Amino acid sequence: MTVALPSNKPFHLTPSPLLRSLGLPQVNGGVRLRGSDLMQIRRAEAADEEALASIRRRAILALAVPAMSREQAEGWATRGAADRVARAMREHDVWVAVEGAAIGWVEVNRDRVAALYVSPSCSRRGVGSALLTFAETAIRSSGYTTARLESSQNALDYYLRRGYLRCGPADSDGAWPLRKDLAAVTPKQGMEPAR
Repeated sequence: MTVALPSNKPFHLTPSPLLRSLGLPQVNGGVRLRGSDLMQIRRAEAADEEALASIRRRAILALAVPAMSREQAEGWATRGAADRVARAMREHDVWVAVEGAAIGWVEVNRDRVAALYVSPSCSRRGVGSALLTFAETAIRSSGYTTARLESSQNALDYYLRRGYLRCGPADSDGAWPLRKDLAAVTPKQGMEPAR
């Protein structure tokens, strides 16, 4: 199931206690992140493929290395890289955070956050949190009450701080299965189409 939203219109965050607590003030048609211009979230297009693949690779190599060796990060970054983004856009819902150019993206597959990557130059500014909130809202809007994902070791604390719980041991690649109950989040929280 997909969220019934126009495919090429930008989306903005609606005010919610969660977003206010993240320090993300809402501005006409977008959200102003810490120390940034106005950011919008829109559906990914074929023209975004190269930029999103680059964001994925740079994020893995820059942000995963403290939790794994450089060789392990390089293996992860190259695994399935040739068509990873194109396949995601064909088979799932992919949303892009844009601030002049693409700065992050999230992939949603039914009740699963299948990928979430932010450009290293934009990390710790709220981009990932905005994308994660957007994904959770899309999942809830599709009728699911639980969001699932697999977290790398370097992102585990990030997801745990956002209400996810471990629901099994790490797999052979070190990915932790996590879940979050979305039933407690009200429908008014999250994303709505820009008008």
